[in-house]
Amino acid sequence: MVEIKTIKKDFLFLSLRDDILAILLYGSVAKGEETQRSDIDICIISPSCKDKLGLLNEIYRKLDVFSKKYDVRFFEELPLYIQINIIENNQIIYAKDVYELYEYFYYFRKLWEDQAMRQKVTPAEMAEILG
Repeated sequence: MVEIKTIKKDFLFLSLRDDILAILLYGSVAKGEETQRSDIDICIISPSCKDKLGLLNEIYRKLDVFSKKYDVRFFEELPLYIQINIIENNQIIYAKDVYELYEYFYYFRKLWEDQAMRQKVTPAEMAEILG
């Protein structure tokens, strides 16, 4: 079982970057449901990063990602349903500004809410809407 303290230490170097809004732990480890086979899901929230591939390369150069079983993803590149899962079930490893992070999440929550409303439309209602 990995400790949050260890993950924070591993990703500390990213806190020096201006283009990182937050680093979140999500998935089974964040929920306390990990097994021996579980990887450690890390989400980088970096809406202003212009070179995500360069950032990922930096992470892989500075961390032993494979032996530590880190699975690093960028929030902005994930499907909406995974983004919502991360928003609702995470542990903050690093946040430049927690309030800014929650404000950033508002847009995605709103998108999800709007999509959920569309999913609840019955076939009859849809036929009426489409005329």
